[in-house]
Amino acid sequence: MRARLRQRWRRWAIRAPVPETQPITLRQARVYVLPTPTGLAVLATLLLMFIAAINYNLSLGYALTFFLASIGVVHILHSWRTLTRLQISLQPSGEVFAGSMGTWQITLTNAQALQRPALCVRDAVGLELIRTDLAPNASISLHIGLPCPQRGIQQPGQLCIETRQPLGWIRAWSYIEPDAPHLAFPTPAGTQPLPLQAAGLTEGGTGLIAGQDDFAGLRGFHPGDSLRHVAWKQLARGQGMLTKIFAGSQTPACVLDWHDLPHAMPAESRLSQLCQWVLAARQAGVRTTLILPDGTIGPGQDAIHHQTCLTRLALFGKGAAHG
Repeated sequence: MRARLRQRWRRWAIRAPVPETQPITLRQARVYVLPTPTGLAVLATLLLMFIAAINYNLSLGYALTFFLASIGVVHILHSWRTLTRLQISLQPSGEVFAGSMGTWQITLTNAQALQRPALCVRDAVGLELIRTDLAPNASISLHIGLPCPQRGIQQPGQLCIETRQPLGWIRAWSYIEPDAPHLAFPTPAGTQPLPLQAAGLTEGGTGLIAGQDDFAGLRGFHPGDSLRHVAWKQLARGQGMLTKIFAGSQTPACVLDWHDLPHAMPAESRLSQLCQWVLAARQAGVRTTLILPDGTIGPGQDAIHHQTCLTRLALFGKGAAHG
């Protein structure tokens, strides 16, 4: 209940539909300020000084009290202005697998001629992710790590941008919830070896393959063909995309079939095994076909093909698409 109330408060504090369209600009109305524990101690001290100045009619006591209070007021304005009109954007970075930390690139942009010191970004539970200074009319890009507990599309969730400069008496902060989906692939796991086939994929039964032995000719480019075998000279001459064909021992291939796994194996375990196979096939550079209950991908062996296989595994049964 407490966590739910906290989340509802933070979404109200964002004052925008979530997840938010990027880049996010911190408007004046969504930047909040409150005293820190140090600030509360200073406030209590000022109250005692004010009472003492009244009791003993000390002019110097009045002057010192109001001087320190004026510093506190300037502190409030300075901390609030440090966050106001700051621009934030997030982009997913690299590959991530379920149960691990996903990486996002966060970009902070300062379009004004003012210094923004000690900016801190925290996650939904208050863990500090980064702390940095931002110069006037400058931009900085850093990486943050957030947990991705499940496969599929993962959003970074609610983040908090804050500063306690210049004296640490006041905390100014704002909540954001950017629309920056990261695709988490299944956790690669399994004990079964990669199902390699000795007989590779042939060209019309001729025994000619897109391998790396003796050159035997050219054929039209097929989706999934390795870019290493594209006839770039012929392409430059305007003859279109052609793939080099070589004669010799056939290239290893593998068919990764959902139905070949034990029937008693749970769906998530099957996806983990298939994911491990796809990664092993990518590393080995073998031609791969992935067969799932909802369709077949391949054959292919280039980076785009393996990325498509991992994406289909990540979104299997989710009823979602990822561009």
